[in-house]
Amino acid sequence: MIAEQKCPNCGGALIFDPAMGKLRCEFCDSIFDVPQAAPKPQPRVDTRQRDAALAQMQPLPVYVCRSCGAEVVTPAQTTGSLTCPYCSNNIVLTQQFSGTLQPDGIVPFSIMPNKLSESVQNYYKGKKFLPKGFFSQNSIGPVTGVYVPFWVFDCDVAGNLTFKGEQTGKTYREGDYECTEYKTFHLFRNVRMSFQNLSLDASKRMENDLMDSIQPYDMSRLVPFDIRYLAGFVADRFDESSQESRQRSDARMMKTAQSVAMSRATAGYSGVTIVSNDLKVNMRQAKYVLLPVYLLNLKYNNQEYHFAVNGQTGKVEGKLPFSKSEERKYFWTRFAAGAAAVAAAIALIVLL
Repeated sequence: MIAEQKCPNCGGALIFDPAMGKLRCEFCDSIFDVPQAAPKPQPRVDTRQRDAALAQMQPLPVYVCRSCGAEVVTPAQTTGSLTCPYCSNNIVLTQQFSGTLQPDGIVPFSIMPNKLSESVQNYYKGKKFLPKGFFSQNSIGPVTGVYVPFWVFDCDVAGNLTFKGEQTGKTYREGDYECTEYKTFHLFRNVRMSFQNLSLDASKRMENDLMDSIQPYDMSRLVPFDIRYLAGFVADRFDESSQESRQRSDARMMKTAQSVAMSRATAGYSGVTIVSNDLKVNMRQAKYVLLPVYLLNLKYNNQEYHFAVNGQTGKVEGKLPFSKSEERKYFWTRFAAGAAAVAAAIALIVLL
């Protein structure tokens, strides 16, 4: 159940090169297309079958590297592609991506790892409250390219929302008093909304907020799954069932539907609140796909800060250190500038 990507010319390890979109031999620089043959269409697998297969998976499979013979325990139950720690051979554990566990598609990496340093630096430039010296004293650790498992949902949200809203009426005088009329309305709205390619990571090892923040991905670039795209990268199988992910996806769609309805269907009213909500989510389709993510750590002042980079678009997200002294300095600088402007305006008025 092991697949190794070997160069047919020299026997060296093949890696997938994002810049070329092809397999490249690290030893003789031979180039090979991916895929080399037209993929056969795969019947769609019901998500319940995948959830059942997940429950039956055995922990920590052991593989024997065919290049050096080393016996290695995988670092996690979900690991499906990795590098042999003894000979650096690229290994794909095919049982992690076969049968009902085979992804419906994959978005290949399209950004080279040597381009990431500039992207990360551009991300934190302009952030006003970073510690002094952060730009010159931080260091970027090793970069890991990971195919992260995602559930991708196509869903509809439909139902009724009832709002309470107010409108201001006429204003008039009654004796010594000025009166304003306020009218309260119950607003009944029928809501129908469709969501396409709502993507949520299906790995419990990944930070959900971080994976959400580097989206979106261009799903038009989704191609049929082929293990050759995994060469040179780490790949994980999902360990969060579709039903578990549905809880997050449904909550997000419901929140979005309410927000859109609130802004569009209550125009002209103030003080709007939701009175009742019977919105329902209907899932039309669920796909299991692998999406490219670069993971890296930035070290500063003996602390590590985690970053994720969209391996297709280059979008960077991560956590940065916060300096209270820089915040105070920024506040007082702005305050002093404002005070100087006010003083100048007063002096001009006096002169006039």
